[in-house]
Amino acid sequence: MGIDNIIAKLASVGADLSTRNAVRMALSLISEDEELTDQIYVEIKNKAYKEDFAKVPVEKRAVFIPQCLRNVKECPAEFGEYGWKCTKCGKCSIGDIIEYGEKLGYKQFYIVPGGSLVKKILKEKVPKGEIKAALGIACWPELAEASEKLSILKIPLQAVPLLRAGCINTLVDLERVKMALEVGLTQESKNPAFSTDMNPQQTL
Repeated sequence: MGIDNIIAKLASVGADLSTRNAVRMALSLISEDEELTDQIYVEIKNKAYKEDFAKVPVEKRAVFIPQCLRNVKECPAEFGEYGWKCTKCGKCSIGDIIEYGEKLGYKQFYIVPGGSLVKKILKEKVPKGEIKAALGIACWPELAEASEKLSILKIPLQAVPLLRAGCINTLVDLERVKMALEVGLTQESKNPAFSTDMNPQQTL
């Protein structure tokens, strides 16, 4: 059964889907794999907060990119206060993500090694009003944890899962990242140079 069908089934029986634990319990009640908990929770949150995310100006949206997408052996980026500073060298997909986001007006990109730095950035920038929404790329468990914490902060999140998880040389569907970046933007605000058909595994 597909994820959307499972979510629909859970909704039809009136299951509580407000927390990860609630989703896990609901899955056990309908005899579905509890390992799908994080994936279902994230997808529910994506849909629930998409409209709120869309209302936030792009310059107030922070894009959190995991360092595991870097080409570790060839990456020339240096580590700074808020993570790695991408040089757009073309040796991994991160430069493509940033370049496309910048074309749409995004200003804040953070290439982070883990949740602790994300917490630091949010702690510093949310109270100042510099970050009012977030787009996160990570593995399902990390996205689920981020969804829980950002819900408490009332920061709408759009989450994009890694296609291949791990500590190094991971992979993400760039077409899905592109679609998440575009949430809430009108067609006129997008750069026509980036609207042609492209291979989502290679470039934006």
